[in-house]
Amino acid sequence: MTTATGLRRIAPQLSGQARRLGMNMSVNEAAKLGSSIKDAASSSESVLVEATVQTRDDGSVPIAILSADEAVRVINAHAPRIIYLVEQVFDLADEIEAAQDELDDLGVEHSPSHLKATQRRFAAYDGQIGATIASFMIDGVLHTAVATATWHDEFGDAVEAILEVARENASAGQASKHSEEAKAIDRNALVLLKHPSFNHGRVSFDKRMALAETLFQDCALHTLSDITRRAETLFWLEQSGVKVDGN
Repeated sequence: MTTATGLRRIAPQLSGQARRLGMNMSVNEAAKLGSSIKDAASSSESVLVEATVQTRDDGSVPIAILSADEAVRVINAHAPRIIYLVEQVFDLADEIEAAQDELDDLGVEHSPSHLKATQRRFAAYDGQIGATIASFMIDGVLHTAVATATWHDEFGDAVEAILEVARENASAGQASKHSEEAKAIDRNALVLLKHPSFNHGRVSFDKRMALAETLFQDCALHTLSDITRRAETLFWLEQSGVKVDGN
């Protein structure tokens, strides 16, 4: 192998290595910006806060969400004139009552044993502070910090799990109810369709619905309307050659 041939073979390898080295040595703009800002903050004695200011299209005040430690550090550095502080006391009876009200709305007549067990489990925390919200304004930005007790979060998760099961059961029951109602409408529509007067003389929807009302006197008006419309659909299918006796 000649020297020229060897160089031709080695050159692409060296070129690839050089490109990779160049990529590794390129400036990390993200790291550079962070480092520069930290240096500038240190030299100007600015308070550096790890938070993102959230702005909205409606023109409301921009908000910065801080951790508890960051909020205390900013307050110590800037001493805002007003600090809004809310300490929410955990009222177990009210929380359980609110959960029971939702269960009542879902049609659960008796408190589930899980809800009673949850009430007993968290009884020791009744009257304690479960959540704290602090807010203050600095330079036109609303700074907010929120902290919740671990047991407070666990209580919320436990209650939500109970309610979610009740919601799913209620949804399944509602679907079953609608299914039964649909089947009843189909059965009654077929009866209406087979009645001799259904297509006798000059017919109209109102006349057919009046016939349905005489046949199904216990049905509400909206149900009679559904039966009549379904019967007319079945009639159209029958006229099109589709067998509807099995509906």
